[in-house]
Amino acid sequence: MVLPIIIPCFLWGESPVTAFIVSVIMRYVTSLHSTWFVNSAAHMWGDRPYRKNIQARENILVSFGAFGEGFHNYHHTFPNDYATSELGWKFNATKAFIDLMACLGLVYDRISYKKDKIDFVKALNAE
Repeated sequence: MVLPIIIPCFLWGESPVTAFIVSVIMRYVTSLHSTWFVNSAAHMWGDRPYRKNIQARENILVSFGAFGEGFHNYHHTFPNDYATSELGWKFNATKAFIDLMACLGLVYDRISYKKDKIDFVKALNAE
């Protein structure tokens, strides 16, 4: 919290109160609202290809804005899959980051489902 207040004050003469409000308070409020909006939007708008009997939905726009967290129907159908989608890195920066950390040896024991299991669940849902 200190650097985001000090830098504007010294570099372009911002008042400490304005620097605090903009760089700390507004950033915190925006971050919280964005986080909560992901869960709301992913339960309201989108399709349900994996399980139609739950409210969680797939929403590409939410996924793009939230680095891959918009694949909510998949996440609720396969809750322990680290990727939260079957699309790989497409619209899923979170999966790409986890895979990078795995390459560096910082992540291990990632769980993911095989395509045949995912296709089976989709076929059950289509009926």
